[in-house]
Parts: sequence; structure tokens; C-alpha cells
Amino acid sequence: MESHKLALRVEKLERFLIFITSAGAEVRYSAAPVDEIVAKHGAGLDFLSDCIKYGRDGSSFGEAWISAVKSEAENEGFSAKDCELLLGFGEGFGTSDTNGQISHCRLYSQLAAENLKNAKDEQARKSRLYQMLGIFAGISLSLLLI
Repeated sequence: MESHKLALRVEKLERFLIFITSAGAEVRYSAAPVDEIVAKHGAGLDFLSDCIKYGRDGSSFGEAWISAVKSEAENEGFSAKDCELLLGFGEGFGTSDTNGQISHCRLYSQLAAENLKNAKDEQARKSRLYQMLGIFAGISLSLLLI
């Protein structure tokens, strides 16, 4: 179970990193509104779907982003540190000119890549531990039954 959570966190951070990269390219080449960018590139991340839904219900983009991250991100496997990163990205996304947005996406891409690297390291380190604990529990149980 814990091993699955670690793998889910890695997967979701990879998807978020792809989203940031796509969003940066979209801002650079089309200067599309942020809600349109989220709708276009937000597949695979439930909190982005919620963000779109909250936006359609009348919330501003910033409010919709914060509500979506707070309600859905931890359920998706993001850690508290990841949630802070998500909130920081949403706070600045769509608040400056095109060059500012490109810089913002580049910065958060680097930060997300760092979180992803840490998540992969944690997964490699802890997943073996959880697997060994499961094996030892199985062996112990079989010895008790004999």
C-alpha cells in the first residue's frame, strides 16, 4: 500500500511537470488564457479538472486553483511539500505578461523536477523496505502456522 503511494506520487509529479512544460509552451506561442491552458493540458491530474469545474462555477482562476489543490491534491498522492509547490505555481500563473509567465513556468519546472527527483529517490529507498517487510511478515506467519 505504501509502496503504491510512493509510485503514485512519482507519476503525478511527472504529469505535473509535463503540464508546466506544456503550459509554458502554450503561453509562449499562443498567449492563451490560463483557464484554456489548464483545460487543454490538464489531463491526468484530477485537481486540474476540479480547477476547471470551479472556474466554470464562477470562481476566479486563483480561487479555483487554491480550492482544487486543497480539496484534491493530497488525495492524488501529492505530499504536503508538493501541495505547497502547486499552490505557489497557481498563485503566480496568469498574473504577469508573457515573458513573466514563461519565466514562472521555467522556475516551477525546475522546482517540480527537484521534487520529482526526491520522490524517485524516496520510492527507490522505501519501496524495497516495504517489499521486504511484506516478505518477512509472510514468512513469520507461515512459521507460526507450522
